[in-house]
Amino acid sequence: MHRHAFFRAARTPQPALLQGADVERLADLDPTLWVVLARPRRLPGGEDGDVADAIGGDDAGRVRVPDVLAAIDWLRPRLASFDRLFLPFEGLVPEDVRADTPEGKPLADLLAALAKEGPVTAEAIDRERRAFEAGPLNGSDALPVEAIPDAPLRDLARLLLRLAAPEGGTRPLPREDALRGLETLDAWRAWRAERPDYPYPDDDLERLGRLSGRIDRFFADCEALRFSPEAAVARLDPGKPLAEGPLAIPSAEADALPLRRGVNPAWRDDAARLADLVGTDRLTRGDWERLKAAAAPARLWLGRRPGGDRADDLAALDRADTPETRARLLALYDANRAKAPTARAFEELGRLAALRGGLLRFLRNFVNVADLYPPRTRPVFLEGRLYLDGRRCALCFPLGEGEDAAAHAAAAKASRCCLAYCEATRQGRKPRAFLAVFTAGSTGHLAVGKRGLYVDGRGDAWDAAITLLDLNAISLTEAFFAPWRKIAQTCAETARRLVSGKGDAAAATASALLAKAAPQPPPAASGTSRMASAATLGIALSFVATAVATLASAATRAPLWKTGAVVAGLVLAVSVPSVILAWCRLRNRDLAPILNASGWAVNLPIGLTARLGAHFTHAATTLGRRFVLPRKE
Repeated sequence: MHRHAFFRAARTPQPALLQGADVERLADLDPTLWVVLARPRRLPGGEDGDVADAIGGDDAGRVRVPDVLAAIDWLRPRLASFDRLFLPFEGLVPEDVRADTPEGKPLADLLAALAKEGPVTAEAIDRERRAFEAGPLNGSDALPVEAIPDAPLRDLARLLLRLAAPEGGTRPLPREDALRGLETLDAWRAWRAERPDYPYPDDDLERLGRLSGRIDRFFADCEALRFSPEAAVARLDPGKPLAEGPLAIPSAEADALPLRRGVNPAWRDDAARLADLVGTDRLTRGDWERLKAAAAPARLWLGRRPGGDRADDLAALDRADTPETRARLLALYDANRAKAPTARAFEELGRLAALRGGLLRFLRNFVNVADLYPPRTRPVFLEGRLYLDGRRCALCFPLGEGEDAAAHAAAAKASRCCLAYCEATRQGRKPRAFLAVFTAGSTGHLAVGKRGLYVDGRGDAWDAAITLLDLNAISLTEAFFAPWRKIAQTCAETARRLVSGKGDAAAATASALLAKAAPQPPPAASGTSRMASAATLGIALSFVATAVATLASAATRAPLWKTGAVVAGLVLAVSVPSVILAWCRLRNRDLAPILNASGWAVNLPIGLTARLGAHFTHAATTLGRRFVLPRKE
């Protein structure tokens, strides 16, 4: 049992990954001590997608603790040492791969063949794998038809592919499709050998089959009209195509079917060929019955034809297929299958390169969040920077496409952070939504609609605008002045309402006086009301003046330190409760609810201290700057 070390960050103990044994023996670590239990495989910002795919997961696109442990078990017989994960990675080198295990030996041999000019990156492995798969022998059960160097074999494979995929295309030909096509060809050859002795070619038999039902209908309609002129027979419908009409117009006087004149134009060619076969332009009922009886065995044989209507393709395949070419094609499939270990080695080597280069960073954002404490490297769940309101906010969480910001905010509200949901736009690109968490400065100037600049992980600049706000205290300084700011706002609002009310009353009085035709003395009641208002205002002013005079008198009689102590006590009595409440909220700020809202299963709190807040949100300052007067142009 491996004993893992721990470190404490933001009042949360987290397992430390200090050496290869800490990673190799993660199965000995209780899952209740992992910071994250599950997360989406694909993050909206596109971070660590390759290593997440290399780790694997379920079909729902999730990576869980058992998936990580399974990836470590897969690495154990292939990676030379888990301590290699802690070294800088520029590409796979022979020292990374074990050559003393059955699982690692093919990878070591393949890497030795590729690593002739230095470290082999994942991109180089992928490029070599694509070149290998495009060759004639790619280790799969499907042959790339156009890569077959032998022309007769290539032609045979093309015909088999056309038989298997009538829609066309240049996809590889699977062995199963090739064998099925050859079986169809053998059945077609056996069927051809069973052809009855009949003088007409197959095309004429097919033509006879197309006309048979219509000729029977013509003679039946003629019999019906001879029995009753009002009988329902096949007629031409102007609203339908000619091909759906009768072969010829039936009548009670018709004793034969015309094959050249009076024939439906849609069937003229077939009728003319039938006339050539029977040697007459008019087909009687008796001749037709004898012709059907003579052709019945051949038509029955034709209906059993393998391959359906693919007669032309089967005939071409019959000409291309010989015992020698068939044997060589099957031998090529066997040789291709013999390359399967190489193909598997390419796939496993690519996975090994992805895990070697990115597994440690993945674990530092899954087993713990060491990339956040201290912030040496940007965590994978963050992406980009927001410049807004004189601050640079690096705590930006990208949202998934179509994700509802309101629903996300409802789940992330428990973080007790100042949340600003923004939308970034750029010409020619899809808009993208993200959450910016402000952790320094104040909330005074943040408002919905305020615009800024967003720089994504690739360095591209976007226009950004706040679409939703969830304001919370950001700093103790802001909390100290918050009550006084609120008092000032209340006083200003009260004064504004008072002045606005007096102005409205004066305007209404003036309008009423101008609207009257003749001046009239104001009612006694209004004079009394104005006198009462004036008296009330005078009393209030006298109270205020008395209070100010009393305070001034006390201040002049008392020592200066006592006056300062009273003022300080008054200030502290108003501000200290606000500071205490803000300190409690700031101490309990947690990023876990934000990640939970984004689909992460966070197991432990991810605290956000004041020091981290100052790092993630940098406020602009002019201290130490040199100021000059603006020069007139």
